[in-house]
Amino acid sequence: MRGVCSVAPELEPGETEAEALLKRRLERERRARAAAEATIEEKSRELFKANEELEQLLTGSIKVLADVLAMARPELFQQAGKVQRWARRVAPHLKIKRGWELDLAAMLYPLGMLSLPDDLTRKRIFNQYLTDDERAQIAESTQSAHDLLKNFPRMDAVAEAVLYSGKGFDGSGFPYDDVKGRDIPEAARVLKILIDLSDIATGVDRKRDFKPLLAKREDYDLDILKVVYETLKIGSPGERAEGEALTLDPNALRPSDVVRSDIVDVNGALLLAAGSPLSEITIRRIKALCEADRMSGPIKVSRSQ
Repeated sequence: MRGVCSVAPELEPGETEAEALLKRRLERERRARAAAEATIEEKSRELFKANEELEQLLTGSIKVLADVLAMARPELFQQAGKVQRWARRVAPHLKIKRGWELDLAAMLYPLGMLSLPDDLTRKRIFNQYLTDDERAQIAESTQSAHDLLKNFPRMDAVAEAVLYSGKGFDGSGFPYDDVKGRDIPEAARVLKILIDLSDIATGVDRKRDFKPLLAKREDYDLDILKVVYETLKIGSPGERAEGEALTLDPNALRPSDVVRSDIVDVNGALLLAAGSPLSEITIRRIKALCEADRMSGPIKVSRSQ
């Protein structure tokens, strides 16, 4: 049998061999622990950087979607902007844990309507008579928005909120499944109320009439409806002025300025509806159209203090 060779540890004065072995083992464990901590710290930094890049990518992608909606369907963008502003006022009173999901769903819920024929979208926008088949097409367009948003990371809950944003609390409406009541995502139950309210509201955050909603109260979560009413009724404590009214040259516009009157081109085509918040992309588009003499300034906006 081949012998096993071992090296006895060097002993400090007054130190036993067992104590020296224990000290050497503890030192090996300390070094291993330090190496593991260094690796964890390095991987944490890499993960943080990756998450930061993912957040930037997601933010940029969502901004592009909103800008596409603004340019393709300015009326829908204007309505979505109103719903989003209302959602931001309501969310703190509902103690929604992930308010950003409601915020994004409120801005992006009309995306599915971009898949509809232009004439049908116009009828929806201008509240014209719709056949049952046309109403079904509009309701089912949330599926298209859902399928698009599902492609983005961390957007599953937002996609579900958009999908169920037209679903009645009693289970009626699209999607045609058995989901009803509190099984409907909370953000979707909020959106159902805000979207229906915006359909009958006129002006920018004005003339909000809750009577039609109360007439079909089975469609809504009444606890949420009560909070929405108390928060958004005219004269409520949360009621805010629209901001400073300005008439500006296109070069003086800023992102988040809100258009106070419709912006149209020289042919009278609507570019941005009153109530639409401006973004960097929409401002660049306005400047380009002015330079090409396809529209003229100045632009009437409201600017928050």
